Amino acid sequence: MRRQLITLSLALPISVYAMADGHKEHSSLGAHEHGVASLNIAIDGAQVSLELDSPAVNLVGFEHAASQPDDIAKVAAVQAQMRDASQLFQLPAAADCTQTSVDLDSPLFAGNEHEHEHEHEHEDHEEKHEHEHEEAAHEHDHDHDHEEHHHEHADIEASYSFTCAQPEALTSLQLPLFKVYPGLQRLNVQAITPAGQMGAELTANNPTINFE
Repeated sequence: MRRQLITLSLALPISVYAMADGHKEHSSLGAHEHGVASLNIAIDGAQVSLELDSPAVNLVGFEHAASQPDDIAKVAAVQAQMRDASQLFQLPAAADCTQTSVDLDSPLFAGNEHEHEHEHEHEDHEEKHEHEHEEAAHEHDHDHDHEEHHHEHADIEASYSFTCAQPEALTSLQLPLFKVYPGLQRLNVQAITPAGQMGAELTANNPTINFE
C-alpha cells in the first residue's frame, strides 16, 4: 500500500517521485515516533491520492492487540471513522472531489475483525477460543512474534483516492485530522503536484498545506 502512489501517479516523472520517496524514507528513519505521522500526496490531473502512515497510538490510543470489549469497540470506531476521508481531509469544495477508494491496513484492524468473528461463532467456548485466537494471530501476523504482554509497535496505514471534477481548484488541503485525533501532534507531508514537489510540517495550529 505504501507504494500505491507510484501506480496512481504514472504520469509524473519517476525521478521526481523517487526524490520525494527518498526524502520520506530519510525522514522516517528511526520512525514510529508517538505524536508524529507522515502523509504523502499525489495530484495527477483529476486524480488525488493520499497515503497516511501513523503509529496506532496517535489514532486509537494504544498499540496492543485489542482483546477487551472497550478496546475492541475503540478500534472498530476508528476503523469505521477512517473509511470516510471527509472527516479527516478537506480538499477545496470548488474542486468537487469524490472519494473513490479507501484502503486501511493495521494489525489492530485485522485482530479486531478476527475477534468479532470469534465472538459470533464461538460464544459457548469463550476461554478455549480466546486461546485459539491468540495462536491464530501469531500464525498470521509475521511482524508480531510476542504475546500481548510484550510491547509491540503497530502502525495504521490508510490510502485514499479521489476524482475531482474541477482539478484546477486543487490549491490546498486542510486536515481536520488533528481535531479528530488529538494524539496526533505533527504531520510530515510530502506532496507531488502539477506545481512540483513540496514538503511541509503540519500541526493543529497549522493544519493546511497550499499547493500553489
